[in-house]
Amino acid sequence: MIMNNLKRMVFFSAALCLALALSLPAFAKVEASAELKAMQSNLREVAKQVNPSVVLIVVEKKSSEKVSGGRFGFDFEFPNDLRKFFKGDNGSNDEDTPKKKQKLPQHKSSGMGSGFVITSDGYVITNYHVVEDADSVKVTMYDETVYDAEVKGYDKRHDVAVVKIKSDKKFPAAALGDSDKTFVGDIVIAIGNPFGYSNTVTMGIVSAKGRLFDNPELNGAIKRIPNIIQTDAAINPGNSGGPLLNIEGEVIGVNMAIAGDFSTGNVGNMGLGFAIPIKDVKKLLDELVKGKKTVTETPWVGIRLQDIDGKLAKKLGIKNGVLIPEVDEKGPGKAAGLLSGDVVIKLDGTDVSSGKQLAGAIASLEVGDQIVLTVNRSGKEKEIKLVLAPWGEKTAEVKGSEKKEDAAKKSSSIGVTVRTLTENMASQYGLKSWGGVVVTGVEDNSVADNADITEGDIIKEVDRTAVKTADEFAKAVADADLKAGVLILVEREGTSRYVVLSKE
Repeated sequence: MIMNNLKRMVFFSAALCLALALSLPAFAKVEASAELKAMQSNLREVAKQVNPSVVLIVVEKKSSEKVSGGRFGFDFEFPNDLRKFFKGDNGSNDEDTPKKKQKLPQHKSSGMGSGFVITSDGYVITNYHVVEDADSVKVTMYDETVYDAEVKGYDKRHDVAVVKIKSDKKFPAAALGDSDKTFVGDIVIAIGNPFGYSNTVTMGIVSAKGRLFDNPELNGAIKRIPNIIQTDAAINPGNSGGPLLNIEGEVIGVNMAIAGDFSTGNVGNMGLGFAIPIKDVKKLLDELVKGKKTVTETPWVGIRLQDIDGKLAKKLGIKNGVLIPEVDEKGPGKAAGLLSGDVVIKLDGTDVSSGKQLAGAIASLEVGDQIVLTVNRSGKEKEIKLVLAPWGEKTAEVKGSEKKEDAAKKSSSIGVTVRTLTENMASQYGLKSWGGVVVTGVEDNSVADNADITEGDIIKEVDRTAVKTADEFAKAVADADLKAGVLILVEREGTSRYVVLSKE
């Protein structure tokens, strides 16, 4: 009896549900607009066309500093990690003297980032910080084929590097666009390898242009880069070096950084990503492809800058400018005569309106450039002439005013360019000692290149004779017999070794 009642209840319940379902209106399919369909089709096409040119870069390197859960999103170890990617707009645009590094034992570590092919013969653009100090580089293509690669050239200060895939195969290359034709609000697409998830495609807009990448507390060379693109396209650790694209699939930027609290290790997309404009990268490409490796420091004046509000402007009796509340004792500004309380109103004759404008303008210049700061001091205008020095240094050689014996000397027979190693240059290259000559350029496949001579090496002797100037080195090499072999004493990273240069 009970079982029959249960059967009846189940039957009536099912019948009731069916009746209710039949009485409800059917949900109609939403028809997307033609414009929305066209946009979706366009995004699909961009991903299809560009993905094959985007690569995963894995490096093995010697490291002295451990990064746990840092910007790269992995417990890998990277030297000169960019711990602080972003200073808020309320920052004071300091030009603080960098802290000294603590020496730690070196050991092998691994890391990864992104890159994209720019030529069919396998040249790849990435960030310098992705391949910094790499002992080995491997590139994984979209089809998961892995190739050995080498770091061809780099510009440390601008965080750009070129990697060459070691293969004779032809590779799909990304098209380079014009970042000047990109505007705030434009749709952009980022492709890369965030947290190791290969060929991840994200979309957003250009949030801002002309940002000043500001990282003054960094011990490495990447301290200030002007004219950076900001985007809300999802960029995460591992996207570094990947392309930022317009809706036509052209590269308009190289993704390099994100905002976040790197002290916690919980780093991820916050809608604040930064990319180097491709126009600025193009200016460096020719020389990087040829093998140029630049470690030039960021220029500085050595001053703290404070924007002037209405009350300060009224009190100081000025209409525009930036106040200097502090002058670094170790900076070139102090040596040139800048004082606390000065108001910078012009840089090389151009009006100064804000601290970020002035800092960005100086970051666009080079160490050794001469500038003129017009300051208002106690109501009177005064011109201060100074030479931009390497970050944290007091002086620098003036560009174009080197003495003859200090000028660069190229020895074509061995394919190397050297300069007399001065104290300032030793600081620029991070060297403890100075004296002798420093290698500033090496030609690909030259005698020097085949002997593993690299930029930054110090050459102390040629055939057991000490060389102290570029002229002495050039003469010694010219008189040497390359067929028999030339014995040179080279110092690299504090360690000296003898190397034989030979055409054999």
